[in-house]
Amino acid sequence: GVPLWQYLGGARTEGVEAYNTDIGWLSFTPENLLAGSAKAVEEDGFTRLKLKVGHDDPNIDIARLAAVRKRVGSSIRIAIDGNGKWDLPTCQRFCASARDLDIYWFEEPLWYDDVTSHARLARSTSIPVALGEQLYTVDAFRSFIDAGAVAYVQPDVTRLGGITEYIQVADLALAHRLPVVPHAGEMSQVHVHLSYWHPASTILEYIPWIKDHFEEPIHVRDGVYKRPEQPGASTTPLAESFARYGKAVK
Repeated sequence: GVPLWQYLGGARTEGVEAYNTDIGWLSFTPENLLAGSAKAVEEDGFTRLKLKVGHDDPNIDIARLAAVRKRVGSSIRIAIDGNGKWDLPTCQRFCASARDLDIYWFEEPLWYDDVTSHARLARSTSIPVALGEQLYTVDAFRSFIDAGAVAYVQPDVTRLGGITEYIQVADLALAHRLPVVPHAGEMSQVHVHLSYWHPASTILEYIPWIKDHFEEPIHVRDGVYKRPEQPGASTTPLAESFARYGKAVK
């Protein structure tokens, strides 16, 4: 057997850069947020981070972002993720306030299936919109792409119809000259293979504790995913993790 990326046709890159999501949860205190961001950059070698936003008062998020930007410097790329918590006017006001913070993208700023509002937001700000983890068909992605409502396309194999439909989404993004940055999710290790292979892929989300639940964990070194060399898609869960978290479907 061969690794999935090799089975699909081979690697198109020598390395897939990771961005660290695990430093920016909404529940983190400002002190934890700054400490985690500094460690990710200075000790772990990440050059890309992602922070959650979505407080009832968006000024809290602006203050957190400004503090992280000051701590890590201008060379680090910072994306944000709203998980659809805000409405369109709030997102527009927030983006206007954040225009000097060099935000790499704004992920799921609005409710996930609202094509029209995402398109209106995309036209009103220079911050690129990212989304896709809650879209379940290639047709749903096509609606956002055709409307100009997304700049960074974020498919998830486990939420689409498997690898085939993931490839259809990635090919659609490639045809529109849009980058693919897959959602991590619980089975994110398969996305490492797909990111090494598909030409539209750019960077990939990293949540460090996910790898600890697989028989063949994929590691990140100096902010870059190591290319998996074992046969398969790196998705076999550890027996103890499956026993602990698995649930029977009736």
